[in-house]
Amino acid sequence: MPELTPELLVLPLLSIAAGVDLYLTLLFLGAAPTTTWWDQPLPGALGDLNSLGVMLLVGMFYLLEFTAERFSTAALVWNAFHAVIRPLSGALLALLLLDGQPPLVIATGALASGALAATAHAARSGSAIMAWLGARETPHPLLVSLVEDVAVLGMVALVIDQPTWAFFGGLLILAAGAFGSASRIRAFFFAIRLATGRVFQGLGAARWTDSSDFPEWVRAAFDDDIMAPGGGLRGNGVGAHGLPGAPRFAHGWVVVRGDSPAFVYRKWRGTTRIDLAGLPARDVVETGFFRRVDLGPPGDAPACIFFGVNGPSTESLRAEFLFD
Repeated sequence: MPELTPELLVLPLLSIAAGVDLYLTLLFLGAAPTTTWWDQPLPGALGDLNSLGVMLLVGMFYLLEFTAERFSTAALVWNAFHAVIRPLSGALLALLLLDGQPPLVIATGALASGALAATAHAARSGSAIMAWLGARETPHPLLVSLVEDVAVLGMVALVIDQPTWAFFGGLLILAAGAFGSASRIRAFFFAIRLATGRVFQGLGAARWTDSSDFPEWVRAAFDDDIMAPGGGLRGNGVGAHGLPGAPRFAHGWVVVRGDSPAFVYRKWRGTTRIDLAGLPARDVVETGFFRRVDLGPPGDAPACIFFGVNGPSTESLRAEFLFD
């Protein structure tokens, strides 16, 4: 087992910081050696980031990201593109950090760093995605950006100055993320799916999907459904937020039967089906990327189901869901 050198100690936290805000992380690493606060060289070859050209380029991308995330559509496109950029950048950052280590350590560290950066990016972006979908209220975007920037600056400062504390900080964030990030990550990838559907919207009319085109696990969940004689089911792949008995955000299918729709989703222990008859519809909200059905009694926070633009039309959704 390799010794936990300072470079290995700081790798998890540095990767998480890069996933949350890549350009601020790089900018801080590049600027740190020019200040009077840190007189020790950066670990590995991170000192190579101390270049005027690199810092100007990184600073420009930081401003671009800050601007893009003020607008929902631009933020979606930017963050979807960075689903590829973040893991690659995390891996490259690990190559600099672990410069001079054995090849196996470098390769393993690069893979781990890329995975951590990708996960942190998806979890952080997924939180904003749920706000964009309208599933919950959040603080003002500028306040969220400020909190994220302060957190990233703190993480990078630990990486530079306190490797041992950085290691435990990384472990703490990973432990917290294991319990709270799954729904945010699902929301992030669902948003990418919505964007893809928007791009290819013109390839087909808005409609329900016939049961013959259901995934096998969805078809199996309704094999014994007596409310659909002859197997006459229709459905659509959806995202759901706040449904009773489901995760905070879940991927699944809404299937229309003879009486009321049902939501079905998979989890590691099998398939779960939730009858929506007890959740009367409040409204159908249409945007350029999705159609949202708000469910639940008035006065409560609504449960929301999100259909892509290639799914059923607003008129069809109003006809199938039970409105008060």
